[in-house]
Amino acid sequence: MSLFFKVPDWSMINNPYSYVHRDNNALLITVGDSWTYGDSLGNTKVRDGVDDVDYRLAHIYGNIMSEDMNTAWINLALPGGSNSLLISWLEYLLEKLQNRSPIICVFTLTESGRHEDVQAMDYGLITQHRVLEKILENNYAKIQTLALRYPNIKFIMAHNFTDSLPNAPTVEKSWLEVMLDKPIQNNTHIVISEHIAQMNYDTRFPDVLDVIDKANARMDLLDSCDHCFKEDSRHPNETGHRMWANYLLEQI
Repeated sequence: MSLFFKVPDWSMINNPYSYVHRDNNALLITVGDSWTYGDSLGNTKVRDGVDDVDYRLAHIYGNIMSEDMNTAWINLALPGGSNSLLISWLEYLLEKLQNRSPIICVFTLTESGRHEDVQAMDYGLITQHRVLEKILENNYAKIQTLALRYPNIKFIMAHNFTDSLPNAPTVEKSWLEVMLDKPIQNNTHIVISEHIAQMNYDTRFPDVLDVIDKANARMDLLDSCDHCFKEDSRHPNETGHRMWANYLLEQI
């Protein structure tokens, strides 16, 4: 199946797709970026081209959930990937699984403004915050369209280390909020500096410094989290994955 997903040239992985069979027709699909992929678990270091596959797959939240529910499991995750790309991959995957039932699909969104997100930016909007919100609104709508197309699939939308929009069709807490055990939402939708810079290549938004301040404050929260590694985008450790799995299981 991995051959059907064209991995971008910038990626440090070759296979974004994993499947675990269990003697149950029910299926769990988890979708996301490096947090969902399980980067930093065991000896896994995507930036160094190292993948501790067996350990990583055993300890990521998707496997924990599928073991607890006794379901088969598909993990579709791209470190550094945009929500837009992963939604397109999910759409393709669901076309191949139309006759499979029942299915639960958990999409843990990452920050907005990465790669394909930038290609769809509306430069007519005045501020970077509003551009990020519009990108997020569009991606919510795409997932909701899939939910309407596949009414027999239960979709759960969530965020990892960035914030949802007010009245969003997501679970109440982000992954980081679960690990910190406190609310942190303050309209932070992008955190990684290279993506902030990319969004300002062609035009400098007047609120870019505020965007950077929010990103730095969010990174400080990630660094304060006892359940995150202190490298890259501060991926969750084994305890962080278990906490997220437990929270998502409560939403089903």
